[in-house]
Amino acid sequence: MAPHTTLRAALLLTAFALPLSAQQAPRVTKDGPARPAAQPPRTSGLDRSKPPTLPPTPQLRVPVIETRTLSNGITVAVLENHEIPVVNVRALMDAPAVLDPQGKEGVAALTFAMLSEGTKTRTAEQLADAFAELGTTVSPTGFLTITKNVDPALELMRDQLWEPSFPQAALDRIRANQVANLRRLKDQPTYLAGRVLANALYGTGHPYERSTSEASLGAITRDDLVAFHSTYVRPQNVKFVVAGDITPAQAMEKLERVFGKWPAGGQKARYEVPAPTPLAQTTIYLFDRPSSTQSVIYAASTGPRRDVPEYYALDLANTVLGGSFLSRLNSNLRETHGYAYGAGSGFTYRRRPEIGQFTASAQVQTDKTDSSVVEIMNELRGIAGGRPVTQAEFDLAMSNAVKGLPLAFETVSQIAGAATTILQDSLPLDYYSTISQKYEAVTVADVNAAAKRYIDPGKLAIVIVGDRKQIEQKLRALNVAPVVVVDEQAKPLPASGGGSGR
Repeated sequence: MAPHTTLRAALLLTAFALPLSAQQAPRVTKDGPARPAAQPPRTSGLDRSKPPTLPPTPQLRVPVIETRTLSNGITVAVLENHEIPVVNVRALMDAPAVLDPQGKEGVAALTFAMLSEGTKTRTAEQLADAFAELGTTVSPTGFLTITKNVDPALELMRDQLWEPSFPQAALDRIRANQVANLRRLKDQPTYLAGRVLANALYGTGHPYERSTSEASLGAITRDDLVAFHSTYVRPQNVKFVVAGDITPAQAMEKLERVFGKWPAGGQKARYEVPAPTPLAQTTIYLFDRPSSTQSVIYAASTGPRRDVPEYYALDLANTVLGGSFLSRLNSNLRETHGYAYGAGSGFTYRRRPEIGQFTASAQVQTDKTDSSVVEIMNELRGIAGGRPVTQAEFDLAMSNAVKGLPLAFETVSQIAGAATTILQDSLPLDYYSTISQKYEAVTVADVNAAAKRYIDPGKLAIVIVGDRKQIEQKLRALNVAPVVVVDEQAKPLPASGGGSGR
């Protein structure tokens, strides 16, 4: 996801986090509802009938990205920015979870978690002390530090990436923590909805469905971590991003000295992700969570690849549908009907040119679950052609997309993040320098065509996690789609099975 998209999503989620009760409920006293507080007097000379004059749009200034190569083949992207004396270094590792051996899901995550637990030259305690002396955060995959501390921070990063010791005691502790976290997550309706959705969209065993479980964590040994590290945490799977108060020449000298002799070995990360079987029709997958006071609703389908030509048009379409606080979904479910604290939508793009995902979602009152499904479907049918994007909606979405861009480059970490997106998504180096023009080349007709092409209300997996006793019959009465009561793997439960499915 591009940085500006992330920012807009964060603002939307922040708004969702505010409970309605805190914003709308009147204060109650022993004598009944309190009278509204007196309004403050008007400011003299201020005409509130006219909107304030907006300041000029800030100019988008994107640092030039220079790419160079270390002697062992590692690509380095450098972005100079000397406004403040700090430097952000990131190691981008192409060693994702899809490389986990079957039945040992979690190997990749555990391997990277263990890199901070000691090296061949430092114990975990010595690493922690060294971090504290630098007064900054240093992890195996990156650090942000003041300019004068770049060299010692690189040495720590090298030790962790290159020579981890994988102590058994630390593995046991981290594994126990992850097991405890998994048990906690199984009480979270959003986690359960995500598990059901992954199974419904991709099918059991698909790389995008597989996830860490207590069984897979228990099957992982220290030898598995050592093997994963020696195979994939190698120069051929690494790229560096360096941003901040440093020149390309300085960055290359420092990285070459510390990482230039990192030996090759292992193998290039290669993985094939098969295309999932397309959904034949929209289906409601109901997972019973007894006594839930809310229902989680995910309406999803597979989505386009990151490199589709309609990317910018689709981003604007999503802003109108569910990508901003003023979006159709949020306005409908939150403002018009009061069914939810918020609702939204988004396209997920993956690193490789692989299939993505579209999801519209909301957490709604249990007794409004069926009504919410109706409204979500109305909005999806609308954006897909029934109620095309208007010129006013298009103008607002365009303004959000273009005027919000400068906010994505205010800090050194944001600048490094932008370069990270470019490298991971294989985007052109001038991506951010030309992004405004690419948005501005989109027309409202392009937006409506993209939405119609990539949002299909007739082929959705609608996953609902909620109290079956209260919502099942109402959902069936809607006749929106077949209703199937499922377990966590999206497998239908027996007709007589009124259990929890958990």
